[in-house]
Amino acid sequence: MIGRLLVVIVAVVFLFSITVNFTGSTFASSYSPDASIKNTPQSVNKKEPFALFENPILGDGADPWVVKHSDGYYYYTHTTGRDITIWKSKTLTGLADAPKKTVYIPSDDGPHSQSIWAPEIHFIDGKWYIYFAASGNTGSHRMYVLQSEGSDPFGPYSFPDGTEYGKITDPTDKWAIDGTVLEYKNKLYFIWSGWEGDVNVSQHLYIAPMSNPWTISGERVEISRPELAWEKNGFPLINEGPQVLKNKQGKVFIIYSASGSWTNDYCLGMLSFEGANPLDASSWRKHLHPTFETNTDADVYGPGHSSFVKSPDGKEDWIVYHAAKFKDGGWTRNVRMQKFSWNKDGTPNFGKPVGTKTLLRVPSGETEGALIPSLPGEVYHYEAEDATVNNARIHINTSASGHKKVGHIDFIDSYIEFKVDVPLGDYTLVVRYGNGMGQPSSHLVTVNGQSYGEVVYESHGWENWQDAKLDIHLNSAQNTIRISKGHLYAEIDYIQVIPKETKVYKYEAEFAKLHKANIINDSFSSNGQKVGGMNQSGSFARFEISANSSGTYKMKIKYADATDAKSSHILTVNEGFNTTISHETKGENNLQETTVVIPLNEGKNVIMFNKGIGFAADIDFFTIEKIE
Repeated sequence: MIGRLLVVIVAVVFLFSITVNFTGSTFASSYSPDASIKNTPQSVNKKEPFALFENPILGDGADPWVVKHSDGYYYYTHTTGRDITIWKSKTLTGLADAPKKTVYIPSDDGPHSQSIWAPEIHFIDGKWYIYFAASGNTGSHRMYVLQSEGSDPFGPYSFPDGTEYGKITDPTDKWAIDGTVLEYKNKLYFIWSGWEGDVNVSQHLYIAPMSNPWTISGERVEISRPELAWEKNGFPLINEGPQVLKNKQGKVFIIYSASGSWTNDYCLGMLSFEGANPLDASSWRKHLHPTFETNTDADVYGPGHSSFVKSPDGKEDWIVYHAAKFKDGGWTRNVRMQKFSWNKDGTPNFGKPVGTKTLLRVPSGETEGALIPSLPGEVYHYEAEDATVNNARIHINTSASGHKKVGHIDFIDSYIEFKVDVPLGDYTLVVRYGNGMGQPSSHLVTVNGQSYGEVVYESHGWENWQDAKLDIHLNSAQNTIRISKGHLYAEIDYIQVIPKETKVYKYEAEFAKLHKANIINDSFSSNGQKVGGMNQSGSFARFEISANSSGTYKMKIKYADATDAKSSHILTVNEGFNTTISHETKGENNLQETTVVIPLNEGKNVIMFNKGIGFAADIDFFTIEKIE
């Protein structure tokens, strides 16, 4: 399986990461900030920007499970249907290209020879155990377990002694899937989704004691069934995919999937363990609302079946989950991840699922850079559906920008032609494409009638949008870019034209170091996010950027202010410049712009937005351009 991953490292990938080396002379206003917001830049040794990525991290897949082992590697698996495959990666964002091994293929005639679902790999008492659901014929799913013969997660594996094909079941031996293990106070418990009887009308969550990693040693206890409105979309009714999550204090939660996995309403619910005995059903409290659900503003549908893991340095918590590739996509799913936090009461706060076009900072410890990546400040964007489309088709699809794409570019006379009116010069042409051919494909590119050869598309699956790039020269005030059929097939979402010599650089507020402030998912904002909540004393957003020449710069700040009273930020640059930025009140979805002139020094600079008066406005991004 080939996944889709965009890791952005400054000075390597032009589109999403261009190093900006700004500096400036020192001049100051008469304002002097108080001690609570005084800008005292910390010493930072890392001079490179950190990396960015965008979802999905795997272009196709469902029921993701990942565990971070003591050897420093992540071990990952998901439903493949016919076998069990394990991925091994040093990073979460590197899973798509990580080495992998198929560790188990069932015999053709066994009771678990078909429909292998939701495998999980657990390290217990020095050995690896793989739990999975499978059937021999329709409706016969049961849980099974494999045991490693050594301590290598890549195997070999065998059935534990005393089991029949590794089958693990409670005395009822009813239909069962999605088994996982809870370790609590030196005891093991098995948790799974199953039927109450022998008819497929409702899936419930059950727990039972274990005497060892492959043996259930007591009666099952029901701890959840679909009963709330948000759990009852689709039929049969479903609670499934239970996963154990513990906070720093050791409090136990079960995060589970609810409603039909084929519906847009598939979501995550939560049980809190609030008793002394996990086998006491009354010890499990169901929360009344979903903890992670469809976000139509970001075109995320049916997020579910999650897994939880730490960042490489252990400082951050991440949720890994699957979602439909587009609205009404059913079981056409890919694998995504995002960082989550914890509420004051100790419960997890997953926030809203972010869209696939949102750039995110890679997990802490994946890159050592401290500087914030700069993005091109001048990007000319053209949707494929707005171009001239010849012998091809425009399709409605929520995974695409503008909810439309152009496909069936299948014939010798098929093409998409864009009218591009930009200043003369050299540009990078970025083509947002989808290729599910299983091998590279291409389109032919001509600019003003001149051939630029092929733009090549690696295969990452349909609806998993990727960027391909080509250097072009635009020599006219009015240019025509034509993309026509090349080798095999691909679909086009949009193109972008970016100047090779970028002079305007963009910094997204969500990549800043935040104190007493929050990242807000917002489809009206650039990159689908902004920073708000800077309303407490000492609140700030700190940006560390790099610049290659000192001088005076024009800084344009995009913000939104929904307050009814005057508000402001105090802007400081390094140790010698500070000023007050006042905001206009025009509503939270009405972005405003303010401009200020600042000095920057050669090398690293620290820019801080500190709380001023009133309830501070939300910051979307700012751009910087040197004043010649």
